[in-house]
Amino acid sequence: MEKLLGNKLIMIRHAPVISDGLFYGSREVPCRCPNTQEIKKIRASLPNDFNLYVSSAKRCLTTASCLFPEMKALAYDALREQNFGGWEGIPYEKIPDIGALSSRELGEFRPPQGESFNEVCVRVNLAVDEILKKSNNQENIVIVAHSGTIRAVLSTLVGSSALSFQFANLSLSEVIFLTDGMIVSYLNKVITQ
Repeated sequence: MEKLLGNKLIMIRHAPVISDGLFYGSREVPCRCPNTQEIKKIRASLPNDFNLYVSSAKRCLTTASCLFPEMKALAYDALREQNFGGWEGIPYEKIPDIGALSSRELGEFRPPQGESFNEVCVRVNLAVDEILKKSNNQENIVIVAHSGTIRAVLSTLVGSSALSFQFANLSLSEVIFLTDGMIVSYLNKVITQ
């Protein structure tokens, strides 16, 4: 039986942050606005028509407004990066060594006062489900978010092994939702260099 293709979801990781040298996940940090050449290349890689969604983090809102100044993006708190709790805002070298963990153990690990990757997956995928329900079948969706958000979407296919994927700033990743799963078209496509 042939599978019916549904919504195309293109995820863009936010622009590079302006680092203060301290660890961040869900903590607000500014980013640089993509330059004109980066904007042109990204926009040329996207379909003509799409609905735009964005993580409510400042770095994602900035990236989306620079890439698509004429569009109003719908912001979702649930698309934010993992909250690392007590580790947020401390120097990287002060983060405790948690030892060697399997991907399953790492998915379950929760930093003090933070959330686990598995918890991130639940909230992100509930938001994506909500976005899909708002969309017509075969509609294009663009989400500007974080590497953790992209990993969470991929976790529906590969579980906590999604933690092994890396995503460059301003990279594009595309999945197509089916009636009973998804197809990965490409991941971490860097077109701005």
